[in-house]
Formats: sequence, C-alpha cells, structure tokens
Amino acid sequence: MDESFQKVWSELTAIYADRREQRPFFASSVKEPDIDRWGGYLRSSRGDLYDQISLKLARGFADGELDFTFCDAVVNHIHWVIALSGGERPDLFWSVFLAFDNGEYYHDNNREEDPEEVYTRPMIEQILKQIA
Repeated sequence: MDESFQKVWSELTAIYADRREQRPFFASSVKEPDIDRWGGYLRSSRGDLYDQISLKLARGFADGELDFTFCDAVVNHIHWVIALSGGERPDLFWSVFLAFDNGEYYHDNNREEDPEEVYTRPMIEQILKQIA
C-alpha cells in the first residue's frame, strides 16, 4: 500500500475504530469532507478513490483481516456520499457494494443460510478473480 493510500486507510479505520460492535451502522461515518481530503492525498478522482477503498475492503474481507460489519458499513456510507453528491458509482466500487449489500439480509426469508457466506463471500471471490 503506498504512503498516500496508507494515510487514507488510517483515517478511514480511525473513523470506525470505537464502533466495531455496533450493527449494522456506526455512529461515525465517512462524510463528504473526508472524501474530498482523501482524493487530495491521492491526487486522484473520486472514482479512483472509491475503487481503491473497495478493493482494500474486498481483499481484507477475503483474507479474513476485515469483518463483514466494518466493510458493509464503509461501502454503505461511501454510497451515501455518492448518492447525496449525485456522483458516479465506478464499476468496481458498485460490485463490492452489491456483494456486501447481498449479505445484509436473508434471501427469500431463508434463515437456514448465512447470507454473508452464501452471497457476499462468493461475490467477493469472483470480483477478486476478475481483477487479478
């Protein structure tokens, strides 16, 4: 991870640091000023920033370094920033968002399966295979 993205990641994880046990959302969240500041650190577009964050979340989740609740909250809050600003959703970000979104609920009210394992994990694996 390059130094600029490390700074983004450190700030992002600090936002959620004290709230890991709250489900499904955290009291603190990514806000528009954070996105602006982080884009400045990276000297990149918002789309590039969203993709870098979503890729880090996908890899961290797949490797077991990041839990579902954290990843889901981050992509939801970034999506909220995108929606409020009328911004574009890059394809990679959108795919990762949908993967975590599918793990939020029981599909067809089937409480016998864990949506995180049945939907999110395979979707994340597929996303990572496509970009490898």
